[in-house]
Amino acid sequence: MLLEEALREVGDFGRFQWLLIVYLCVFVAPLRVLPLFGHIFSLLVPPHRCRLPPQLEAAFEAANATQDALLSLALPRGSDGGFSECRMYEANATLALWLDTVKAGSALGNASHADAVGRAIVPCQF
Repeated sequence: MLLEEALREVGDFGRFQWLLIVYLCVFVAPLRVLPLFGHIFSLLVPPHRCRLPPQLEAAFEAANATQDALLSLALPRGSDGGFSECRMYEANATLALWLDTVKAGSALGNASHADAVGRAIVPCQF
């Protein structure tokens, strides 16, 4: 007797097989896969930076500069050369530096690192 003949005798695909597939797909499979996803969601930190305060965003919208130059004014650089993830320059000092740069007529990119030592670095608020 061949396997196909035996299956035909027993029944092709009945109610029990459908219930078994539903049980495996709905209850068993997700519970077996969730621990595998736990490592991805708990250990991986996506690249992020502070959100600029609204008054800085409004002031920077009128500027004709690249986003990198604007972020260099508002966010300090980390040890790896990228923007700090959880720290930013104080908003009032950044806005004052930006206004001084615009009044002087110099390029915004030249002022990005100017006076960075004197500005206060505060934790992100947004």
